[in-house]
Amino acid sequence: MSERTILLVEDEFLIRMMLSESLREEGYTVLEASDGEEGLAVLQSGQQVDLMITDVRMPGGIDGMELTRRSNALAPSRPVIVCSGHLVSSEAALADVFLAKPFPAETLVRAVTKLMGTTWKTDSQTRSA
Repeated sequence: MSERTILLVEDEFLIRMMLSESLREEGYTVLEASDGEEGLAVLQSGQQVDLMITDVRMPGGIDGMELTRRSNALAPSRPVIVCSGHLVSSEAALADVFLAKPFPAETLVRAVTKLMGTTWKTDSQTRSA
């Protein structure tokens, strides 16, 4: 089981499912949240979160940028990846990595592995189940 835990905050179910599956295949533990309020609850729960990935535009009172601000306040050293099809460059500065939607899951996995300091697994390597 992975020692690294990722919080994935994405309101679109199919995107969240695809991305979380890709990350799990790489050995990460993935906690899922469908909006900013759920994401904040996970961050405040005391559960280990080594990296957060968030969409920007989500329903509810907490969008991805506010969630990023709160994550940074709770754990300034925790890396954050922000994903969006619409983002102002000044907002992107809050994140460690910004990914413009749409993007392939492999792009996200590469960004995660770079931030987490782990090795990217190529298709030619055996993946553990």
